[in-house]
Amino acid sequence: MLNRMKTLNKLFLLFILLNSNLAFAQDERPATGTNNWFVELGGSGLFYSLNYEKYLFKNRQENLTLTARVGAGFNPIDYTFLNTLYLEKNTFMVPFTSSLLIGEQKDKLEVGAGFTMLTKDFREQEIVPTLVLGLRVIESNRICFRISYVPLFRKEEYLHWLGVSLGMNFGKIR
Repeated sequence: MLNRMKTLNKLFLLFILLNSNLAFAQDERPATGTNNWFVELGGSGLFYSLNYEKYLFKNRQENLTLTARVGAGFNPIDYTFLNTLYLEKNTFMVPFTSSLLIGEQKDKLEVGAGFTMLTKDFREQEIVPTLVLGLRVIESNRICFRISYVPLFRKEEYLHWLGVSLGMNFGKIR
């Protein structure tokens, strides 16, 4: 188990380094204030979450974008899904992820990593590492749709998980 967590930590650090190298190697410039608000069912929030995402960098060709996201959710009931995921009653879910969006048009491939903090009283937390692989579509009317595969690493288990998001894009769209 300890070797598995060390390997996972090394992969996460490698992903962050690759993202930062890609961001600066492509003649990056700060994004023009573009951000998204969205609701996600499943995904990194496990049950549901309300999320804010900020575009941190875009390259000049606008085919690579680095994003950061934070969300929040609350589980008011004991929740079990397909006998694989269990959340206790009154659990707060706070996902944090960073992703690289790849694509020139409205359809973009999303590759990312992060973690979700689970807590009942903010004194004791459980950290659940996550990866993100998905497809995102931002229409010209600024509606943002996203579907993603989100593997979770929780309590020494690898869980296959999906997420669906719907939201609104604010800021400049070309």
